[in-house]
Amino acid sequence: MLRKKSLMWLGLILLVLAVSVAPFAGASAASAPKEIVIGAINSLTGMNAMTGAEQKWAYEQSVADINEKGGVFVKEYNKKLPIKLIFADDKSMDDGGSAAMERLIKLDKIDFALSSNVTRINLGAAVVCEKYKVYFGIVTSWLDLVEKQHFKWTSDMFTSAFEAGHAPFLVWEGLPKEQRPKKPALMVTDNQDGQGLGDGIRGFAKQYGYTFAVDEPYPQGTKDFSSYILKWKASGVDALLWLGSPTDGITLLRQMKEQNVRFPYTHGWRGLWPTEFIKAMGKDADYIIHDGFWAETLPFPGAKELGEKFRKQFGRDSVSIGLSYANPQILAMAIERAGSLESAKVRDAIFGGEFKGTMMGDVKYNAQGLCYKPLLGLQWWNGQRMPVFPSMPKVWTIKMAPTSW
Repeated sequence: MLRKKSLMWLGLILLVLAVSVAPFAGASAASAPKEIVIGAINSLTGMNAMTGAEQKWAYEQSVADINEKGGVFVKEYNKKLPIKLIFADDKSMDDGGSAAMERLIKLDKIDFALSSNVTRINLGAAVVCEKYKVYFGIVTSWLDLVEKQHFKWTSDMFTSAFEAGHAPFLVWEGLPKEQRPKKPALMVTDNQDGQGLGDGIRGFAKQYGYTFAVDEPYPQGTKDFSSYILKWKASGVDALLWLGSPTDGITLLRQMKEQNVRFPYTHGWRGLWPTEFIKAMGKDADYIIHDGFWAETLPFPGAKELGEKFRKQFGRDSVSIGLSYANPQILAMAIERAGSLESAKVRDAIFGGEFKGTMMGDVKYNAQGLCYKPLLGLQWWNGQRMPVFPSMPKVWTIKMAPTSW
């Protein structure tokens, strides 16, 4: 009799547990979202639209490749979810990043955010993400400027403005003494990007014993560079270190040609590497050196295929798409590692985390969410990019430009 009563009570307990647990299990399945919503601010319009276009393409390609494999596995839902990518135009404006991010978070209800490619725009957007506690993955923003902000929800993979300014001096050290610049000029945009790089360049100039014959910033979007060009000419400038947008770079070089002013050494950051730049300048781009963040010849998984896909569509190669491609790629890996769509858990997976086999190779973030990657120095020649930094003498020897067009 006692045994029968025990079995009866056991049956009642199991029934109660089954009834109470079932609704929660059903609710968990029902509450699983249909997709992971990732927002990206991007310079869809404005003076940085050329570089923005390459970044947008890379983001889209990365997400498409992830979705083609079924999406991202999220452990808390025990299923793979596709990614929905939403862009918001920062309009290439200083305050455009914060406005675009507000829209993505408040109106589009994004789960995570990805960056544009200009430091000052990304810093504004990061402040918004910090306010709403949304993880924000940045690429192409100076690490030292991001580090100073002590963000809690923002990571960054790039190089420092200080280190970026080192390249030309290392190149000059490798030149015969008679070819080294005697009166270089420095010209950067009058904003955070320009100030950060300018400080780094000035520091290395002092270290290597160079003094700038002309050193002044310029307002982004300048239409007439004639006063600057005349000043360079009067000062006997023989090398130019420059940072600006692609639109400004094209305008500047065309006006230099009109005045028949040319320097043996011209080295530019950001504005002189996009596909549209070489299409606009053609042979006039020869001899110019620019920075780069990636190459399809690097031994990273999928690099060759990504480069070929870009070339097939645009007829040129790219030195930026690998870095941008890796941004959603790393985010997807972090979501799987965290097993959740909670921003805090995904952020914790990235800060101090290491991710192997990305489009940027093996990458490791420090405890502040910063990941250092060195820049390249490449010289335009007959529409091709030839390596000058790090030096590869068996592949290419730098060519100094004639002093007239």
